[in-house]
Amino acid sequence: MRFLYTILICIVVTYSGFAQEDISQINIPKEDAPKHRYFYTGKDYGSEAIFNPLSLMINGGYDITQLQSVSNRFRDHQFARMAKVVFKNLTHPVESINRYGWPLFLRTEFLPISFKKDEMQWIPNYQQHLFGCGMLYTKMKEWYEDKNVPVPWLFSSVTLMSQHLLNEIMESGPNEGWSVDEISDIYIFDLGGILLFSFDSVNEFFSKTLVLSDWSLQASVTLPEGRVNAGQYFALKWKLPFTEDYSFFYRFGMGALFGLSKNLNPEDAVSFGVGFRSKHLVELNHVARQRTIETSWHAGAFYDKNNSLMASLVFSGVKEFFCMADVYPGIIKYKDFSPGIWAVFGLNGNVTMGVSTRYAIGLGFDRIKRDE
Repeated sequence: MRFLYTILICIVVTYSGFAQEDISQINIPKEDAPKHRYFYTGKDYGSEAIFNPLSLMINGGYDITQLQSVSNRFRDHQFARMAKVVFKNLTHPVESINRYGWPLFLRTEFLPISFKKDEMQWIPNYQQHLFGCGMLYTKMKEWYEDKNVPVPWLFSSVTLMSQHLLNEIMESGPNEGWSVDEISDIYIFDLGGILLFSFDSVNEFFSKTLVLSDWSLQASVTLPEGRVNAGQYFALKWKLPFTEDYSFFYRFGMGALFGLSKNLNPEDAVSFGVGFRSKHLVELNHVARQRTIETSWHAGAFYDKNNSLMASLVFSGVKEFFCMADVYPGIIKYKDFSPGIWAVFGLNGNVTMGVSTRYAIGLGFDRIKRDE
């Protein structure tokens, strides 16, 4: 009940602020006081053109299905049982951490002090959940503002937390027991990211200095298997000193790429990176669900316009995702219609391809030779 009262109070305060703002700006033309945007500016091209609550939910929620050990087919998952596992851990956080062990929890999930392969869960916690979630909170809030949705910060918060809850459900197994992943991800880093990026100075730093962008895949559903093409990726470009054209390039998500980005002109840039890609999960502790990730090689080339990804070609040592090619809306055009196209080629003979648009979730066709 206290939570509901808090939400109601926030809504009342927010609406009161809108009312006061409207009164103070009577007879002031809207264009005279444009609202500053950090991560979403309404671009009708590239990855930003297909950004919306549904694409965010699918890319983030089903991101884990890029691993070999997790199926991307809808009917393969027992959602009710998996959700029950997640909610058990979220409603009993202290007991879950007690079973896992507080020293191990702090060392593997929270404090960036261990660089052992099996104790580095804190890296995705900070990257995807603190910085990624925080940036997407601001971007989603700006998207809702652009659509004139009232209380955009509240809608953005609900959208982001729903996406991350789905992500935790997809990461969980139907028969799993106690786990601290949900606790650290949602209670500490996701909420922490939303709070952190509520400050303009933080948004300014990540949008202007580090130039953090959302370069997620073109979320689509494929036929006839009912599979999901999804993946949440972020790109960071940090301008190198003594040059105006080159930046350090870092792409992270299901793996990491390190490289360089070069400005072709004030709008266009190309980026190249090499690194590793997450392959599948390895169980270290079945009782407390401690995991690590086996990786493979990874390399990619990217073209963006004003930090909105236009096209990419990525290769990896993961046989199901040997080659991934994406062309986003804004390159292929027919009058006012500009679709995006994507394709995934596997070394095992699997081929998946599809089309995305600004108006609905993408649709694709898959030819899968293996049986999952």
